[in-house]
Amino acid sequence: MTDTKILIVEDEVIVARNIERRLISAGYKVAGIASSAEEAIELAASLKPDLVLMDIKLKGKMDGIDAAKAIRNSYRLPIIYLTSYTDEETFQRAKTTDPFGYLIKPFELKELNRSVEMALYKNKMNNELLENQQRYEIAVHAGKIGVWEFWLNEKKYFSDKNLKALYGFNEDELTDSLDDWSALVYEEDRDEMEEEFQKFLESNESEFLLEHRIYKKDGSIGWVIDRGVLFQPDSEKPLRLIGTTTDITEFKHAELALIKSEERFRNVFESSGIGMALLSLDSNFTKVNKTFCEMLGYSYNELLEMNMRDITHPGDMDKSMNIKYEMLNGKSSGSRNVEKRYLHKSGGTIWAIVTISLVKDSNTKPNYFIVQIQNITQRKKAEEQLACYAEELKITNQSKDKFFSIISHDLRSPFNALLGITEYLTQYYKDMNPDEVKDSVNNIYRSSKKLYSLIINLLEWSRLHTGRMEVEKISLNLKEAGKEAVNLFNENASAKKIDLINKISEDINVSADKYMIDTVLRNLIANSIKFTKPDGHIILSAKKVGNMTEVSVEDNGIGISKENQKKIFRIDTQYHIDGTANEKGTGLGLILCKEFVEKNNGTIRIESKENEGSKFIFTVPLYSN
Repeated sequence: MTDTKILIVEDEVIVARNIERRLISAGYKVAGIASSAEEAIELAASLKPDLVLMDIKLKGKMDGIDAAKAIRNSYRLPIIYLTSYTDEETFQRAKTTDPFGYLIKPFELKELNRSVEMALYKNKMNNELLENQQRYEIAVHAGKIGVWEFWLNEKKYFSDKNLKALYGFNEDELTDSLDDWSALVYEEDRDEMEEEFQKFLESNESEFLLEHRIYKKDGSIGWVIDRGVLFQPDSEKPLRLIGTTTDITEFKHAELALIKSEERFRNVFESSGIGMALLSLDSNFTKVNKTFCEMLGYSYNELLEMNMRDITHPGDMDKSMNIKYEMLNGKSSGSRNVEKRYLHKSGGTIWAIVTISLVKDSNTKPNYFIVQIQNITQRKKAEEQLACYAEELKITNQSKDKFFSIISHDLRSPFNALLGITEYLTQYYKDMNPDEVKDSVNNIYRSSKKLYSLIINLLEWSRLHTGRMEVEKISLNLKEAGKEAVNLFNENASAKKIDLINKISEDINVSADKYMIDTVLRNLIANSIKFTKPDGHIILSAKKVGNMTEVSVEDNGIGISKENQKKIFRIDTQYHIDGTANEKGTGLGLILCKEFVEKNNGTIRIESKENEGSKFIFTVPLYSN
């Protein structure tokens, strides 16, 4: 039993039923019976049979041939004629409908079965061939491909409609004249095409391939690839070349645009005034420009053997690696700008503003990095210099403020004391006894001495900050310098019952400015006397440390807290306290000590504990012949 459905078209009812019975007995299904051409066309549309058995003689205006023609044109169903007509004219009419069989009544069942089977098989093959043809046409159209055949000896050329469409022509607008087709080859490519074709013919190759330009109907210029296979002559066909022509205009334009784009990029890359580099995903250099090489002091070949990590400053390594990680893992889109340092081949540091871009392929897969490096080392140096100037200006302003503070307060106080005592003496000296006069004179002396010391410090500090004090280094014996300072303050120390001891050995000579070192020793000893209680001691000592000498002034006075130790050498902080005998001070002496020591290429520091004492230590270079 088969699922094949057959439509019977027969105006004789008895004959129709007889055919129906035979078909059913043979295992076929009868979809329907039509007695006229019009009814046959309607049933073919609605029942969709697999095959039509058509009688030629039918009632009405249309006969079976007319009905077959309509059904074939609309539904491409296979038709088998069952007729009693045997004349040539009717047969020729029937042929025009491309029938799948022509049976003369009466016929045998076996003959009908064979005709039906052959018709169904032939129709299946035709449909598959049609589908393949349609797929081929779609592929050729989509691929912009035309087919041609060239008989070499006969100089005959054959083309299909797709080839003509490729050039922009309709099927009837272009003949197969070889001259017409040759004229469509771009003029500048004709000689090359003829030369390549001649080489092909003289060779033993069987396949021909050539890329060239063409003129299209609209006057535009296109690009094509001709591919052909050479077939040797046989009994039916001569020597011929069969092939295809593929339109590659869009591809060629894209290729040319890419070449121009790459050329523009190469020109920009090579001639750029900023450094540029291409890096693989693991940060190896694959291409660098001249500016980048000059910036870092390496040659082109040297950099191609290196990784970006090799020239990145260690302090910026983590920052650089984090940016790379974020870009590769999609956590950062677009370009990234970063300020970082590079290591010059000479060992120096290069500051740069770096723009990093990740280039991806057509599938958005990371491909490589483009890095642009703008050298800002000079700008950085200028910024650092500006910061130094700003700091110097700040210190200058602080010095000015300190200076005016001393003038307005610390310098005025001793003068007020002097004026008060002298005014009192002037008015009441006749009423004062000798002890009172002596006491007033002592007060005047102490105030004058304090005022003198303050003025000396102010003058020295002023000379230092206005550049009027020059450092004049000599060979200075520290023992003698210490002795002079101790002699100067013995009376002050004795007044507070403080032992002032010089333990500096005689064999220590330093290279320093005598006036400045004397000033440092005087200020440090005066400071120790001020903050040491009665029955205390102050010790001067020195020792050689390498090519330097460490000089110390140590006391067992009240000491200084950790917090205040940070302030005593700074001009921008206010720190001064009264001494153990209520001695006043400005804090200027220690600041002056620091500046004088540094002028002599030394350093100064303090070691102190509250209620235990302080030790001021400064260094000066040893004298060397």
